[in-house]
Amino acid sequence: MGVGLRIPDYIAHVEAPERLIVFGRALACVVLLVMLGFGSAVNQLTAPCVAGGVLFVAWTLVWALWVRQGARDLTNKLGWTVVVDSVALALLSANTPVPGDPYYAWYAAEAVLFALSLKRQQAWLFGAMLAGSHAVGQVFRGNVDGGPSYVFLLVSSASLIAIGYFVATVLSDVEKRQNKIETQRAEVEALNARLERSMNELRAVTQVTELIHSTLELDTIGPTLLSILEKVIDIPTASLTVIDKDKQETLFSTSSVRPGVSRSYSGYDLTGVTAPESTGAFACIELVDHETTSVIFCADEAAVATLGAEDRVVLQAVASELVVAVENARLYRLTKRLAITDELTDLYNYRHLQQRLDDEIHRAERYGKRLSFLMLDIDNFKRVNDVHGHRVGDQVLASVGQVLKTTVREVDIVARYGGEEFSVILPETDAPGAFIAAEKIREAISLYRFRDADGEPVIHVTVSIGLASFPIHATGKESLLRAADDALYHAKTTGKDRVRAPRLRLHRPAPGDAPTERMAE
Repeated sequence: MGVGLRIPDYIAHVEAPERLIVFGRALACVVLLVMLGFGSAVNQLTAPCVAGGVLFVAWTLVWALWVRQGARDLTNKLGWTVVVDSVALALLSANTPVPGDPYYAWYAAEAVLFALSLKRQQAWLFGAMLAGSHAVGQVFRGNVDGGPSYVFLLVSSASLIAIGYFVATVLSDVEKRQNKIETQRAEVEALNARLERSMNELRAVTQVTELIHSTLELDTIGPTLLSILEKVIDIPTASLTVIDKDKQETLFSTSSVRPGVSRSYSGYDLTGVTAPESTGAFACIELVDHETTSVIFCADEAAVATLGAEDRVVLQAVASELVVAVENARLYRLTKRLAITDELTDLYNYRHLQQRLDDEIHRAERYGKRLSFLMLDIDNFKRVNDVHGHRVGDQVLASVGQVLKTTVREVDIVARYGGEEFSVILPETDAPGAFIAAEKIREAISLYRFRDADGEPVIHVTVSIGLASFPIHATGKESLLRAADDALYHAKTTGKDRVRAPRLRLHRPAPGDAPTERMAE
């Protein structure tokens, strides 16, 4: 500390016992100065003056140290000046004309004050110095003249040592208890912090578990999942990926990137990361390794390197729940697809066809759009089964379904109507457009060669197609289906391998006109 600082600033940094010692020295100087002022009433004034001068010098030195160094190392400086005090008190005690032992209280006070500031071992030493000073002063003063007086002197001097040691011992025990209490308090705070962290981790795992099991559409919960994890694990940017090891495809993936964080990758490291500081790259660890599924956690490599055992337990718990949820979602999607898909042809089934036809007719009515419907039937399909067998017949049905899917538009809906019959919904398509699409389908199937039991492309089949358009040929779903079926029957009876529209349709008359029937071809 510099000399320019104010003295009260130093006093504020000094322990209370040290302040007592300094103030005690000041009081001693005042007392000696008073004795010097009444020198005419005091015999043998030279020695008290010398003792007072010694104490004054000692006080001046302590004050100088205080001003120069402040509270730093002041305890040791004060402790070693007990030598000066002992000499001065011995001179005062040996030369005072007052009867009895007037300075014993001073000795006792110094023993207590030094014991307050010093360790137990130093209290022994300084107490012994004060006891020796007291004994020397009494002997040179002439107060010891027989056996009882020596015993009394020994007891009084030893009492100074005992006083200092007792006070130092009590203070040492108090300090030990305080340190023990502080240690226990720190341990309790650490345990409370660990308990709070464990509670937060448990709460986070519970929230994540509820989140990922609350829906079978996992693609929407990724950011929320990572935001929950970030509350208990300090990850500036991270990603979770569930991988199907057999198919080498990603089943689930989510990531969060905070602004200013690099998105470069350092590759997968399934044995852990030991990078001491961030390099702006990602590092990855494998949290779960099932027979067919693996969960990979990637984050900034510094964050991965600092993950503790508790953090990894939380991540593994979340990953395990995520694997179960992903498997449930995959089974749900499979079940949902099978519910609307024909198993043989992988096309939509009859039930889904009916639902989609309702939706498309409703949309066409609402927005004033056109809608066409095709119904297809494989010509002479029984002959294929009779000649090549039902297994080859099933393969032909599946192949016809694939030809249909590759021939129509993506917005068109292809379904297996039943048996060897197929249907196609053509949204926003009028009758001429439907005729063009139907001819394209008929020609593609006629040119295609289907494989026989030996795998040879030798089987040739044709299809008959009936088309109907809304609202030209029908006013609703049932009438549209009947119109398409009527058109298909017309195609079958007129030679097969052709496209036909309904033979008859209803013409909506104007008010007052009689209803008429007109050919649709």
